[in-house]
Amino acid sequence: MSDWLKELQARREHALGMGGEERISKQHGRGKKTVRERIDLLCDQGSFQEYGLLASHQGEHGVAQDVNEVTPSDGVVFGIGDIDGRLACVVGEDFTVKGGTYGQIHGLKKRRALELALKDHIPIVWVLDGAGARAQEMIGEGLPYGVNYLMMAKLSGIAPQVGVVMGPSAGDSSLIASSCEFVIMVEGTSMLAAGGPPIVKAATGQDISKEELGGSSIHCRVSGVADNAVATEAEAIALTKRYLSYLPGNAWEYPPQAATDDPVERVSNDLLDIVPDDSRRPYDMHDIINRVFDLDSFLEIKPQHAQSIITGFARMDGHPVGIVANQPTVAAGSITTQAARKARHFIDLCSAYHVPLVFLQDVPGVMPGPESEREGALRAGLSLAYALAWADVPTITVIIRKSFGYGACAMAGGGSGQSVVLAWPGADFGSLPPSSAVLAAHGKELEAAEDPDALRDQLMDNYKQCSGAFHAARTFSVDDVVDPRETRLRVAKALQLARRRRTQAAQPTPRFGVMP
Repeated sequence: MSDWLKELQARREHALGMGGEERISKQHGRGKKTVRERIDLLCDQGSFQEYGLLASHQGEHGVAQDVNEVTPSDGVVFGIGDIDGRLACVVGEDFTVKGGTYGQIHGLKKRRALELALKDHIPIVWVLDGAGARAQEMIGEGLPYGVNYLMMAKLSGIAPQVGVVMGPSAGDSSLIASSCEFVIMVEGTSMLAAGGPPIVKAATGQDISKEELGGSSIHCRVSGVADNAVATEAEAIALTKRYLSYLPGNAWEYPPQAATDDPVERVSNDLLDIVPDDSRRPYDMHDIINRVFDLDSFLEIKPQHAQSIITGFARMDGHPVGIVANQPTVAAGSITTQAARKARHFIDLCSAYHVPLVFLQDVPGVMPGPESEREGALRAGLSLAYALAWADVPTITVIIRKSFGYGACAMAGGGSGQSVVLAWPGADFGSLPPSSAVLAAHGKELEAAEDPDALRDQLMDNYKQCSGAFHAARTFSVDDVVDPRETRLRVAKALQLARRRRTQAAQPTPRFGVMP
């Protein structure tokens, strides 16, 4: 073997050794895998082709960094591989090399990954475990990496972007995650923050843990910056693969159909008993979703955040669909500011990647009250209707029980150009719930009545006569009133009809990005 081949082999071995055995042991001691172990789990065996293996830091810019020191792959591993047989770009931060921090070459590698994903229209998965800017290189350098976020914005809606947060990600690492279309956090070991606890301590004097500052309990429940929390890294990898399976490789393709042995004619008699006769009693909308769509196909997005609305992917006859549904067990399924933002982002995501939308309505309206007004619920609710107006995908609406106010409009009420609008027999419609309508229109009559309760009951009966599902059918406000057991077949047939729009002469193309 020639000397230069021996040198190549030695340099490769050193780079593949990452931060060395001691730091790898520390990584494992924290219950975390190394970046290369993570990529091996994510990519199909033998498919990963690495770029920049021999890269190291840009020593001449170092202030406190030895110019002769080698930083293997400069703390970030990236390349192209197959994920379940489909091409994707994968970028993983290496915490064993200077904490996965961002240096000049590190940043150039990330930019190169984005360049390839943009040019070749392939998804990009970010495996994030980095502590932000590398002080040795960044002192006096300002923020040279802003262009990367502009490139991520341009890739949004072109090809799927997933952020998998597996460590205490701060600075650049946390900004990358926040720019992605889908963000996974590993419970207990991950963090997202503009600056970690030491930065907070220096700036404010406050002592705070990583979990309190930006753990999964903060971002998957409260802020909504991240989407789904999982218990282990293996679960995070499996969830990444499952999420991508519902989406096309890019916006020039349609979502892939999966094999299924669940016939569209399947009838679930359980649907008859889920919704209580008393309209004030809650029920779990998941029970309907799990019976109407292909068995075990539902993947909920943001399950812990803004729970009055449910969003997620499922399949119907093997074809991916996006579901937006009210959840009566939380705030009666009303639309809060956070719920509207959650649904708006999901609608944009589905529209960008040509995934049909199915709305399951049981909405009493937008959440009223002073706190809701201070949060800007009016505009947030309208942003949901705005996203729906621009969503150029087949849309189907099923009114399960309530369809009130402009909340019904935001949840794809009748007249939104749907493929079909269906109502269950117990569905109710109106600009206000009957009880609120009676109080608003007949307040003085009720105050003057000898028997206000009797008058209220009479007025309620009158309102119900002209606001139910059969009245809506008479006025052709819905396409049909259906037996709940017919819902699966009717939705499947409507989707089958809508897919006829997919012709050689009308190939899909990018429409717009998916704003974080």
